[in-house]
Amino acid sequence: MERIADLTLKRDLTYAKKGIGHSLISGITWGMDAVLLAYIMTQYPFNDPGVSIIVAPLVGACIHTGLSALFTLIYNIYSGKLKEFTRCLFSKMGVLIILSAICSGPLAMSGYLLGINMAGSSYAAVITSTYPAIGAVLAVIFLKEKMNPRVWAGVILCVLGAVITGYVAPSGNVSPNFYLGIILSIVAAVGWGLEGVFGAYAMDVVDPEIAISVRQSASFIMYLIFVLPFIGGFGMFFKAFTAPSIIIFAITGVICGVSYITWYLGLSMTGVGRAMALNITYSIWAIIFDGILHGFHFSTNLIIGCLIIVFGAILVSGNPKEMLSLRKVEA
Repeated sequence: MERIADLTLKRDLTYAKKGIGHSLISGITWGMDAVLLAYIMTQYPFNDPGVSIIVAPLVGACIHTGLSALFTLIYNIYSGKLKEFTRCLFSKMGVLIILSAICSGPLAMSGYLLGINMAGSSYAAVITSTYPAIGAVLAVIFLKEKMNPRVWAGVILCVLGAVITGYVAPSGNVSPNFYLGIILSIVAAVGWGLEGVFGAYAMDVVDPEIAISVRQSASFIMYLIFVLPFIGGFGMFFKAFTAPSIIIFAITGVICGVSYITWYLGLSMTGVGRAMALNITYSIWAIIFDGILHGFHFSTNLIIGCLIIVFGAILVSGNPKEMLSLRKVEA
């Protein structure tokens, strides 16, 4: 019996370690995604000076969402899950996922791209990494959940880190809309927090890979129907597919899809606390990749704010001591 118990524990620990690997990959790829999106926004047709600063990021968000939806759909077809996708799309759980897609797509992703375009990828990534704290507060408001002192401390640290990050604009060639970019990044964090509130139950019931595909597909359709027509974005949308930058855009779509898939695999394999703690390191990875691409010239407040937010988000996600104990696989 002891031999069987030891083998079971070893299997569970191996499973949890794989989940940690997936969660870390999700953070790395999301940080890389932010930097690549910032680069794309400087390329044709998104750098057209005659176009509103609002239009280019929203069109970019639409294309980014559509390409990642395509990748996740292809992934599910390859995995033999196409029937599950169509069944989920027209189910009650599908409606709940679509509701969360409104929060994650037209609200969060739009705010994120606008934040990246106006404040820079590093600042947008750091500010949006407060989403676990915002989600916890929203859960108290909408779901009547209770927060213990550790979670409250994490929320306060996230707020403090966000204030430190956005209080002082970086020196040098700074966008005149830097502070608006910070505000829109906060909007993105609120959107992802709301997504967590609305989509948490559905994600427990539906296969995560199917849920991601439905989420991204629904978000893309909403962009096409409710966003692009009102901003006059279809011209730029079609131009983007004939521009050389579409190759990089396609790569970001794959990277985004990989980030989502590994994120949800991590959630199921190693627990919410560890998965979220590793996923939110994307703000650190964004700074690293941004530094590799443009040189390491970051303000002190960005670095300090980033570290405070990451630590605060870890406190919100779970007990750090329990996260370090792999024997508590479900922690």
